[in-house]
Amino acid sequence: MRRRVNKKNKPLVLATGYHVRARPLWDGRVDTGDVKLKVIPFESDGERHRRFLAGDFDASELSLALYLALKSNGAPLVAIPVFPNRRFRYSFIYVREDSPIREAAELRGKAVGVPSYLNTCGLWARGLLGDEFGLKTQDMAWKVMRREAIEFTPPAGAVIETFSGKGDLRARLLNGEVDALITPDVIASRGIRRLFSHTKELEEDYFRRTGIFPINHAIVIREQVARSHPPLPRRLYKIWDEAKRLALADDEDPTFSNFVWIRDLWEEERELFGGDPWHYGMAANQKVIKTLIRYGIEQGIARSNITAEKLFLRID
Repeated sequence: MRRRVNKKNKPLVLATGYHVRARPLWDGRVDTGDVKLKVIPFESDGERHRRFLAGDFDASELSLALYLALKSNGAPLVAIPVFPNRRFRYSFIYVREDSPIREAAELRGKAVGVPSYLNTCGLWARGLLGDEFGLKTQDMAWKVMRREAIEFTPPAGAVIETFSGKGDLRARLLNGEVDALITPDVIASRGIRRLFSHTKELEEDYFRRTGIFPINHAIVIREQVARSHPPLPRRLYKIWDEAKRLALADDEDPTFSNFVWIRDLWEEERELFGGDPWHYGMAANQKVIKTLIRYGIEQGIARSNITAEKLFLRID
């Protein structure tokens, strides 16, 4: 049975990732006003996604590739334009240390392992390989750890197969089942290297050229919950925005972090992004949202009628 919002007694139950942009929500520093909020942080994105879709929470930080597929299938969900998880994706493509593959073009005709096809890291990496290197989704075979129960239609000619037997993605790369991996997990294993060296420079250049800092998660609310309390989406947006403001203020204090050179990195990022890299709202994210949707449609994750207005409530 799904939860219903009871404004007098029951709190709104919100599941988040375990990261600093959400921390002020669960450590009690954000004044949530008339929204009684219970925040549950998860280290495991997969567990959080499964439990939200099972009806355990009223709202959740959710994978955008998964959300694209859900909305394409008419799921009763709405999202606010809050994007607490963003990553560039040059850094997340891996090959074996002894692999002859040295350039992206050499992935053509190869088998690539991913956690699932509806993985946002995979969506952005496939889009990157297409826009920057001319590789289509159909140019590689995709080996997945699991098939999603959600319906989607891959592009014609795309090969998606599920791994057989046991073993994690690292083991399957090392034993030669696949030629490369695209995974949101940072791999630091002997025998594995990133396809691209100097990824920080590549990603900085990509941002300077495109203005895109890829969005991976958004805050998604059950439609029934949002309808029962119309002010809620705007209030929740402001709550997340205040949490981010506090997290960025923490970053300004070099004693807050365990990283020795954190101030140098902070100054570099301010120069590159002009201040806040984590902008929320539709106005500040028009291009990245448009690109996300284009990739979703090209890769068969989203239907062609999906628009930004269908995905996100315009609050800003």
